[in-house]
Amino acid sequence: MEDIIKQKVVIDIDTAPNWDNVSSGICVVANQDIIILLNFNEESGEFDGFSIFKNTDFEKYRIWNKEDYVEIKNNNSYEILEKTKFDDFLDLETSLKKLKPELISIYTYDDENSFYVGRILSVNKDSVEIRLVDKESKWTDIEIIELNEISCIGFSSSYEMKLAKTLSN
Repeated sequence: MEDIIKQKVVIDIDTAPNWDNVSSGICVVANQDIIILLNFNEESGEFDGFSIFKNTDFEKYRIWNKEDYVEIKNNNSYEILEKTKFDDFLDLETSLKKLKPELISIYTYDDENSFYVGRILSVNKDSVEIRLVDKESKWTDIEIIELNEISCIGFSSSYEMKLAKTLSN
């Protein structure tokens, strides 16, 4: 994986059998606990936001072939990677602490089709407490999510950034 990170090649990671998802992107962190991808958005053909996965949640990955790169309509990866640092992203707990000021999305194993969006209030070794926001940019409930229930954390995508700009204080 170190070579893949250095070369900034696009990969697909397959999270089966834990949950049915294939994610594409440029790997920016890979260690014994987590993997972080700069996400490739197939609809727009651009890179958009980041995802954090537990290293135990995927068994295989595939490096894109030369032919796969025609899917990239606008390679904006350089601009995004230029302004983002991941030195302190070691595991879910430390990553969530680093993301505390951000609006994030949290996906859980029990429901692949929905997710929580909110701002982190606190993090400990077992759970994260987030203040939820709805589609209308209104603050709603506070949710406590166990770290072992989290399948993916998304951040800095156009969705989260647009929602953050319209948030009511």
